[in-house]
Amino acid sequence: MYPIEEQEVTAVYDPIDDEWTVYSSCRKYITKLLKVAGEPYWKEEEIGRTGTVRIVAGKWKLAGKQIRFGVVPASRPISEEERQARRDRLANARNLSP
Repeated sequence: MYPIEEQEVTAVYDPIDDEWTVYSSCRKYITKLLKVAGEPYWKEEEIGRTGTVRIVAGKWKLAGKQIRFGVVPASRPISEEERQARRDRLANARNLSP
């Protein structure tokens, strides 16, 4: 397993083939890629503490539509009245809970 400072995920898009090449050495994204795309076409493995072989890095080919980038909605300013109403609701909820 790679140290946290060396873990990375890269995604390279090829517009001619409408295809992504994704490399990951980060456990969180390796797990997600295994679920979405199956086995990688290249992988680096190691034997874990329990004796099982696990992927520590891999490369996957994904169709253009298999990757999307979400947009985080911008937060809007909250007026002082809304802020007070939220405080009151929270206080009421805390008082009602056993």
